[in-house]
Amino acid sequence: MKDILLINNKAKSTGIGTYSYSLYDNLTKVTRRNVDFVTLSLAFENDGGSLVKAFPQSIKKLLDHLGFLRKISHSYKVYHLLNPNLGIMLPRLHPSVVTVHDISPLKRSVSEDIIAKSYGLELPLLLSMQLNMRFIKNADRVLCMSNYTKNDLTSVLGIEEKRITVSYPGIDRQLFNPRDKSRARLSLNLPINKRILLHVGTDEPRKNVATLIEAFYLVKKKIPDAVLVKVGGMREATRKLILARHLGDSVIHFNKVPSVAPFYNAADLFVFPSYYEGFGYPAAEAMASGCPVVAGDSSSVTEVVGRGGILFPPFNVTTLYETIIQMLTDSNKHTAMINEGFEQVKKFDWKKCAETTLAVYETL
Repeated sequence: MKDILLINNKAKSTGIGTYSYSLYDNLTKVTRRNVDFVTLSLAFENDGGSLVKAFPQSIKKLLDHLGFLRKISHSYKVYHLLNPNLGIMLPRLHPSVVTVHDISPLKRSVSEDIIAKSYGLELPLLLSMQLNMRFIKNADRVLCMSNYTKNDLTSVLGIEEKRITVSYPGIDRQLFNPRDKSRARLSLNLPINKRILLHVGTDEPRKNVATLIEAFYLVKKKIPDAVLVKVGGMREATRKLILARHLGDSVIHFNKVPSVAPFYNAADLFVFPSYYEGFGYPAAEAMASGCPVVAGDSSSVTEVVGRGGILFPPFNVTTLYETIIQMLTDSNKHTAMINEGFEQVKKFDWKKCAETTLAVYETL
């Protein structure tokens, strides 16, 4: 019988993909057990030479999880689904572990926001995600990235606490670490002498980018040379708000980039106003990079940022504006938050994550 199989469906460039590949890499370092990995991603670069099988995925069609299931060997001792959106496989894979990053599709406030702001166009995708997540109950063990998500799993899905283990993911400290700010700005062709605010992430409604734009509008009146750098997708509604506030010349947008790491080094402040996250990688990456963090005091973000940043009510524009001004003008506070961030991010270690995951496998 084969040993452990990790099952993934996200590209390495995504948050879930980062978790999947990093966990796989570190599991192979902390155990002599045989760990295999299958992925539906279009491409995977395997530098280590371990067993990795990539199954093709149609770009234009929704993933057929059940079809994928038929290609998977049913002779493993442990099956670990790395994304709850693969949940439909769980009834036929045992013993099983599933990693739940968040349950946003099942949270009413989040799902209603998605439907309203997409004019219903994302409803089919949302329903598909909700269906998959209902199968989480079929897993023998559940891993999640925060105590907040653990509470969601018990309160929303009714999963017993004894089946859930919180395992913080790690941060790649070779990639995310302090570097010279001027050099980073030169490499990205960003202004050398201006104050730079940074946001990294998608522009889903739960990311609450509109609150950041409104606060930045106020910041510009106090600090005219301030610039907002947005890395990640941008919805048309956000573009319209930027134009309505006459901020077009002060917002620099990067859609897709080879690496987000130098952006944290180039920024004076990272702003993360999300009102719902299962973890919040960008906030942890910023702290590891020596970029002070201002983040929404909500969901798992409160837990992940902790004392390593300044938290604010995520929809309070005035408080966010005042906090940004403080962080850009008070050098002592700025330095203190950098140091607090370095301490906080020590909690997020891939080796520890792999060891915790391995311990869960041992219970099956």
